[in-house]
Amino acid sequence: GSAQRRGPSAAPATDPAADPAADSAAAAASDAGTSVDGAEGWRSFRFDRYVVVGSNSPRNQLPLLSGFASLEFARDHGGVALDCIVPGFPETRAPADHSCHRWVFDAYKAAGYVSLFGTNMCDWGVMEEVYPFGTRRPPTDHHMMAPWCHTDYDVDKLYFRPVSRCLGGVPAHEPLLEYERGFLNAYTPAARAFSWTIYLEGHEPSFRLMGSLDAALSSHLLRLRASGRGQDTAILVLSDHGIHYGTYYDGCDAGLLEHATPLLYALLPRAVLAAHPRLEAALGANRRRLVSPFDLHATLLHMLSYPARPLLPDWSEAAMRLRPKSILSPLPARRSCEDAGIPAGVCPCLGAVESERARE
Repeated sequence: GSAQRRGPSAAPATDPAADPAADSAAAAASDAGTSVDGAEGWRSFRFDRYVVVGSNSPRNQLPLLSGFASLEFARDHGGVALDCIVPGFPETRAPADHSCHRWVFDAYKAAGYVSLFGTNMCDWGVMEEVYPFGTRRPPTDHHMMAPWCHTDYDVDKLYFRPVSRCLGGVPAHEPLLEYERGFLNAYTPAARAFSWTIYLEGHEPSFRLMGSLDAALSSHLLRLRASGRGQDTAILVLSDHGIHYGTYYDGCDAGLLEHATPLLYALLPRAVLAAHPRLEAALGANRRRLVSPFDLHATLLHMLSYPARPLLPDWSEAAMRLRPKSILSPLPARRSCEDAGIPAGVCPCLGAVESERARE
């Protein structure tokens, strides 16, 4: 999967089953340095200690997109759940007029950004816990998901099995990549734009499909840079969690660790880094420091307020201790999993992934 955000001093990103494909794409964007038209590109930062806060997408994406926890996380760890999740989900679904104003999209709208949510699956992703497919109060200005509701592609969640990922004779991710490029280039640089897109190519157990996204994602980033977006766009390329089923998880000693430490890259325009040396120094130092989805929410808000600190959700009354921090500022070198909102049961720093396998 993937997620993205961008605009003048904003960005794209990539998420859930994003995967090693995103790795080479980010490297390509970094290594190329300068595009043929002379525009500066990005510098990429890889974060090796990015750690999940739970097993699945809701437990990781809801904190990232809202700063609040899923109902399951709050139940298990004493956190503060997003208050507009519909009780009884998935048996109970929200009405079409149900709304929520806790998302990072709302912060960007207040700052004058136009927003896009896109995914090559047939729902709102983790936000389906708040919105029905036919919502009359969507969280973003633009959304793109309906083409992947075709029965030949996504009936009964086919993306969990290695089946055809084609849509109209092309790989299913291609129309979404094209739509995002059109969105970003249509609004910028005259306006600010925030894009969050999710690609499900890694969400199947064989790993055979992830490679189909590799070259396409690399080309996508290079084409954005060639159109000038390398000067005004920050990008996050990430997975919300690693694989958690199939042979590479069940049959390998490293399976739980692979799940707990997914991919995270940040691509920042070189011109922005040159103008803000403290920003570049912080990103460089944080590559080897503990980061969680709660911190990425803080980071997305910090991009709006930088260098001022962002206003974050209040966790002071929660049973668990949580101190989200943006990766745009130096993170503590000896930070605990608890401070980052990472439960002890999944914290690789505690060797807890082995106890997690024992519980399974």
